Amino acid sequence: MASIHDEETHGIERRRHPRHPLGAPVKVRILVEEETFTPLIFEGVCENISRSGALVTVSAMSGKAYRKLIRRPRFVRVMNLPPDEPKSLSLFGKLIWYDYQDDQDQSVCKLAIAFEPMEEPAALALEEYLETLRDPTV
Repeated sequence: MASIHDEETHGIERRRHPRHPLGAPVKVRILVEEETFTPLIFEGVCENISRSGALVTVSAMSGKAYRKLIRRPRFVRVMNLPPDEPKSLSLFGKLIWYDYQDDQDQSVCKLAIAFEPMEEPAALALEEYLETLRDPTV
C-alpha cells in the first residue's frame, strides 16, 4: 500500500483544487489597514491559479513595502485576469505566504493568495476562466 509520502514523491498533486500554470501579468493591491487602508499596488505575474488561490511574483518590491506585509495578515485584490480582456476578473483574498528575495540586482517577492469565498457570479466566472486554461481550444 502506498503512503502519502510515496504519492507526493511521485508527483501526484493532492490538492483539493488543481493549480493551472499561467504566467499572466496582473495588478496586485494589498490593503494596509493601519494606514487607513492605503493599498500597496504592484505589477506582477500570476504564476499559477486554482479555484482557491493564486501564486503571484512581484518584482521590484522595496524592503520597506515588504516590512509592511509581514506585520499582520493582509487582504489582497488580484486584478486583470484574463489579461487584455474587457471582462477581466478581480479576485479578493488573503495573503497567506510570501517569499522575499532581496538581490543586489532586483528584489522579488512571491505572494501566495487564498481567495475569500465568492459570490456565485464571480465563482462562475473564475470556473469559466479555469476551464479555458484546461482546454486552450475553448
